[in-house]
Amino acid sequence: MTRYWDADIEAMDLSAEEKNGMQFYRNFSTAIESRRTEELIARLNESAPPLDELEKVTTLMVREQPLSLSVVACAYADDLLKQMYKREIPASVPGGRNELLNGFGPLSRLAQRLQVAYAFGWMAPDILIELDLLRRIRNDISHKWDMDQLQLRLQALAEEEQHPLEKHLGDGTHFPKGFHESLSVLAKFRVRLVWLLGRAFYESHYFVPAVKLRLDPQSVLYSGTPPTLLGKMAGICVKSTRAIVAADAG
Repeated sequence: MTRYWDADIEAMDLSAEEKNGMQFYRNFSTAIESRRTEELIARLNESAPPLDELEKVTTLMVREQPLSLSVVACAYADDLLKQMYKREIPASVPGGRNELLNGFGPLSRLAQRLQVAYAFGWMAPDILIELDLLRRIRNDISHKWDMDQLQLRLQALAEEEQHPLEKHLGDGTHFPKGFHESLSVLAKFRVRLVWLLGRAFYESHYFVPAVKLRLDPQSVLYSGTPPTLLGKMAGICVKSTRAIVAADAG
């Protein structure tokens, strides 16, 4: 009799009946998860959010003054997180949902919104960490007057703290391989902000619905047949990245 066990199950010191039971449970669980993923993606595709604000803010990342970039990016990210909490926190929460988000509520500031999203896994950790780095720069800009020091702080952020995302964009299709090597530090900073805000937009709408269904958000949103919003978001980010590259070269 031919048996169909996964390699790890076959290697276990178990009887054939026990292995059959484990394999059946795994196959059943995988099928259920696949069905829930398909249903979620279909539902998300039917109610995709508009992209006009994302397009506006990524355009600002192309041409805004360097010291204004983090201020604009944080304001947009703050709004994304606030709207995410409004969608996902029950309106029946004691004291009311607005009490959490406004005034002196526990989710009234960007720092708190980032911390809670990180603690509960409501967005990819790398996005939240990058946004927190920007928040710190924004705070420096708001409270310090020495422009030279602020410029140095901004350069240090780009050169030492941010993930060099632009290295992963040179796929030979959208951008030439190694295109990032000729970019200035400021251009790299702009490109990173464009994609950071694009991902924050995408995940602020779709990450929590996957979490609530106990699905792996990274797998649902970025592999297989992901929601159509991913391609549309990426298209906007590619357009702004090309504008940054062209401006830097000129």
